Amino acid sequence: MTIDEYNEKDIKDTASIRGFIESIESQQREMILTSGGNTVGAILTSAQYEWFLDQMDMQQDMTFVNERPGDLSGSQTLDELKKEFD
Repeated sequence: MTIDEYNEKDIKDTASIRGFIESIESQQREMILTSGGNTVGAILTSAQYEWFLDQMDMQQDMTFVNERPGDLSGSQTLDELKKEFD
């Protein structure tokens, strides 16, 4: 299979899927899994998976972490907490 080939298998073709998995370290492209002509999953290469995780990390809005230390709404000092237990 060349890098330009689209690798798609029906989920019932377990022999081909097993062969792909057994050679996953040398695979250059993902395997698309279908059922009844519909995509139901994919087996990614390591590089694709790492890329996917990087994309997820870049899409997460972490600004609330930077804002949280300055947010004192609803908080109390240690002295106030101690008074509640006295």
